[in-house]
Amino acid sequence: MIAGEGRAGPFPHGAEEWRVRLRCRGRRGVLGAGVLLDSEHVLTCAHVALAAEDLAVEMVALPGMPASSAHIVEHVEPQHERGDVALLRLATPRPGVRPATLREVAMSWNRSVHAQGYPRGLEEVGAWATMTLSGMAGAEWQQMNGAGGHRVQRGFSGAGVADDENGHVLGIVVSEYNENGVGLSWMIPVAAIERHLPVLSRWVVGDDGIDARFKNRAAHYNDRVRALMDWLGRRQDGGAVLLVVGQDLLHLKDAVALSAVGESPAPDLAIDVEGLTTEEVSRRIVDRAGLVSRGSSTDRVRAGTPPMTVVIDGVDAARDPRSLLDDVGRPMVASGARLVLGFRDGDAADLAAARELARAAVVTRLDGFVARVSALMAEEPDTAATKLRLGLSALRRAAATDWRLVEDKLPRFDRAITRAERERAARRHVEDELSVLRGRLATAHARAAAAGFAEDLELDRHLRRAHAALDADPVDLAVALGAVQACEAAVRRRLTGGDRG
Repeated sequence: MIAGEGRAGPFPHGAEEWRVRLRCRGRRGVLGAGVLLDSEHVLTCAHVALAAEDLAVEMVALPGMPASSAHIVEHVEPQHERGDVALLRLATPRPGVRPATLREVAMSWNRSVHAQGYPRGLEEVGAWATMTLSGMAGAEWQQMNGAGGHRVQRGFSGAGVADDENGHVLGIVVSEYNENGVGLSWMIPVAAIERHLPVLSRWVVGDDGIDARFKNRAAHYNDRVRALMDWLGRRQDGGAVLLVVGQDLLHLKDAVALSAVGESPAPDLAIDVEGLTTEEVSRRIVDRAGLVSRGSSTDRVRAGTPPMTVVIDGVDAARDPRSLLDDVGRPMVASGARLVLGFRDGDAADLAAARELARAAVVTRLDGFVARVSALMAEEPDTAATKLRLGLSALRRAAATDWRLVEDKLPRFDRAITRAERERAARRHVEDELSVLRGRLATAHARAAAAGFAEDLELDRHLRRAHAALDADPVDLAVALGAVQACEAAVRRRLTGGDRG
């Protein structure tokens, strides 16, 4: 199947006919949302489907179409960030309605997605939320960070999470967390849904990305296999290239096979490229990434791919190994991919080019560090930023001499930069909150003064407490907020004539 084309074809965002709303027949309010899979089946959350005995399913994008009753065909209840899926069957089929395309893809970080839910007050019109995918939470659920629009909240459960690029449904919303304005939510991806409800395989396109040659083997553990499994699972370490040569390929195949059955995080794609052209390999990558490609897949890879973990076995047995390295490997490295390149011949002519690609991965990471450290220095050249700048200079000098000595140091340095960025962001948050609170306090004081309470002793005590809380070092935002709110409340009492003391 061509990436970007589902069974129902492309459809404009916001007009997807597969969107449904679930109610309890005869009662007000909305239970949640769902995804139409064909003329008579709907996917939703188990906790939504089990919330009422008499379910009514409404076609949101087709106003005027009467609601249909529905019953549960299969379901798996939620438990410890797992499950929470249900398949429904409509009493009244909906022929002619464009169903969703469920797609199993590499769940790359920062992929842009959207969903429509029906929160309180917006049950009839619905609300759109845009998010970016983040990491896994527990064994199956995937975190989503709010990116704009309405926050995911009660009323979004069961909503299809659609890829912004092609409209394919990547999962359904299962939970949310909105305390203190955080705006986090979680979805269960299609692959996990299919594991719970194998019947859904008839509606799913895409696959787990692992070639049968890796899975159909009696795999065994040893120290090298464990080391390779560890490397495949360290997505947080960032882009890198690992070369595996000769007999070591047997250990690589064992590592992939064991990861594919859940022993550790599996690669997004593991393919044997013997005899394949660069375009054929690119097509597998584009398809697994869920990217839109209306022309050459190789051109689409060159344009950039999500940061994926990809195992390419038999590079030297491909139709054109050099083209594979230059036209697929190089742009993927630039996009932050983690690539394992397998060579069957230790004397292969293109091993030198592969080693150069591994060096390029190190240089790319260092260049990215330069931009991040420079941003820290430009904003506030404190001790932490200065130490990072000096450390980065030392890493770049070492890489110019022997990049292999630097490669293993990159993940630790990346974490150090991330820690400094988070601390800087936390300080900015405190400063911003304090600025808002000082503004509120100044407003309260001005209101009191304008009403003739400038010399009020009680208000003065509240004002001094609030200023003390705001000027404390270190400041406690909760205490400062409480002090400002107490001052505001005291001013309101004075202005309304109560508690004139």
